Amino acid sequence: MHNAELYQKSNTMQKRDAQQCLEEYAKKIKWKNDGDTIIDIGCGDGSVTSSILKKFLPYNYKRLVGCDISERMVQFANEHHATEHTSFAVLDIEGNLPDQMRENFDHAFSFYTLHWIKHQETAFTNIYRLLAKGGDCLLIFLGHMPVFDVYRILARSARWSYWLRDVDRFVSPYHDSQDPEKEIKRIMTTIGFTSVEVKCTQKSFIYTSVEALKKAVNAVNPFRMPAELQEDFLEDYVKIVRDMQLIDHVNNNINHVNIRTNYNLLIVFGKK
Repeated sequence: MHNAELYQKSNTMQKRDAQQCLEEYAKKIKWKNDGDTIIDIGCGDGSVTSSILKKFLPYNYKRLVGCDISERMVQFANEHHATEHTSFAVLDIEGNLPDQMRENFDHAFSFYTLHWIKHQETAFTNIYRLLAKGGDCLLIFLGHMPVFDVYRILARSARWSYWLRDVDRFVSPYHDSQDPEKEIKRIMTTIGFTSVEVKCTQKSFIYTSVEALKKAVNAVNPFRMPAELQEDFLEDYVKIVRDMQLIDHVNNNINHVNIRTNYNLLIVFGKK
């Protein structure tokens, strides 16, 4: 989960969804005539911040800050994507905010980050505190996702129960929710957000090889385990995916497969 090079090569689904979300919702964002300050929460390796988000910003934006809890990710992002007006910093959106960041941003974005956070009210409160008055946020994160079911199945096995003993810490808070839109809207309006919109949309992504699936899973694997166990872990992961009948052989060709991932993506907009 801290391997920036691997994540950069294996986050195709995340990049696609960020692009589609911005195409649909960018028109809701009110840009200032004298330039805006923007924060991207959970920027990872910085590639989404620099190659996707930046394309939707006005030419005269003042400052773009990508932040992530991982020091290694932030270091990689600064080395590969920092410019005169774009920088990257370490920040735990579930922790204490530095004073200099409070009420310092006109717009907050976050792509594929908030489902990793257990204390949702803390995270949303901190996003609210990052925004200047009149600021807004656009956030996308996972609701129900088969990968979380696979994690839980592996956690019940004798072989992986030790390494996945904190499995529920890494399952989206909305994976089992019957009405995630209502839950999120309640949290945000209680904090003080206005014009809150929450949309749960069904998405699908297809991996065209087992190896592509392994790389994608490994890129976001949150469980700490010895390096020598990782390939066995991925092999067992694929076995469960096969048992769940998510792997289709194309034209009955054993070497040509489609691995279907159907999931719910939560898209959230709100103003301060």
